[in-house]
Amino acid sequence: MNLLGLAVAFAGIAKELHNHSEGLEKAAQLVETEAKSAIGSYRYNWPPLGPTAVAKHGDTPLLDTGALRGSIEHVVEGNSAFIGTNSEIAFWQTHGTSRGIPPRPFMMPAAIAKEHEIVEAIGEAVIKKFGGS
Repeated sequence: MNLLGLAVAFAGIAKELHNHSEGLEKAAQLVETEAKSAIGSYRYNWPPLGPTAVAKHGDTPLLDTGALRGSIEHVVEGNSAFIGTNSEIAFWQTHGTSRGIPPRPFMMPAAIAKEHEIVEAIGEAVIKKFGGS
């Protein structure tokens, strides 16, 4: 193969890799599911709830009404995946408040917890694009 043929081949590979939404969809779903399942647990070693919160809502951090968990979603657009929530409560739970609520982040820990599976999902999608198994 000459240099022109090699350049054409690489251009074809780049085009195939450019749209990997199947792998991104699977990766985004993994993170969404992980984040939702962490709500109401102490999976990420959050500080314990205080006695007042436990008496009022039970010992289920961030769960309360289930609205926060229900607001977590994902969307894949082209070569980008967005996973998150539009809930204002999520911001305060993630960063804490001046009123004594400690930070209890859940989106980034969910992504970190699923790092290996995310890499695997995208790798499998790339291999599948080229007819591999």
